Formats: sequence, structure tokens, C-alpha cells
Amino acid sequence: FVKPITVQYPEERVPLPKKFRALHYLARYENGLERCVACGLCSRACPADAIYIEGAENNPSSPVSAKERFAARYEIDMLRCIFCGYCEEACPEDAIFLGHDFNISSSTRVGTVYNKTMLLKDA
Repeated sequence: FVKPITVQYPEERVPLPKKFRALHYLARYENGLERCVACGLCSRACPADAIYIEGAENNPSSPVSAKERFAARYEIDMLRCIFCGYCEEACPEDAIFLGHDFNISSSTRVGTVYNKTMLLKDA
């Protein structure tokens, strides 16, 4: 038998397992360009249909991504997401990852839909 341990949550954090999956994030290259090319494989692989992507053509004078296309609109509905990791496995560009941040609370349903600016993370 082990005595229960109380953790003072906001100040202290319980160590998470290495393979813990929580909030998604979109990665960038070291030069700041986005990795996502809006191929749509992550949205097709999602069993909960929680990912919505709109692609657009990349402007060569001011590129957003390193390829010909980029995600003009990328949204994930966190209320629908089941954190299975299929989107992470399906991505050929290694653009989407499931991180360890699990603070996904909101008082409204609109606040649980994460858009591209909220998901982008620097390299």
C-alpha cells in the first residue's frame, strides 16, 4: 500500500509518461517557414473528423511554406479530438505533433476550436 500524494497542481506538475499525447502543434522549419503543405492526409486519417484544412498556392515572392502549397486555414476541434495520434502518423512532412500540454479548457465551444495561429510553434 502506498500513501496518496496530493499535488498542488498549478505550481507542481505530475511527471507525464514519454508517450503522453495532448494538445496538437504545427511545426516550422528552422528558417521560419511552415512545414504543413495542406495535403489533407491528417484530416482524412482522423477518425473523429476533428481537423479542417484549406490549402492555398504559395507566393514565390513571399513564401509561407517551403513547398508549392500551404495551409491557409487549419483548424482542430478539441472537443471532437480523441488524441489517437493518427494525424501525426499520417503527415508526410512531419508538420503536426501531439505535445504534452494538456490545458485545453474553455468556457465556450468556440474556444475549443484551435486555429493555425494558435497551433504554430517555432522550430
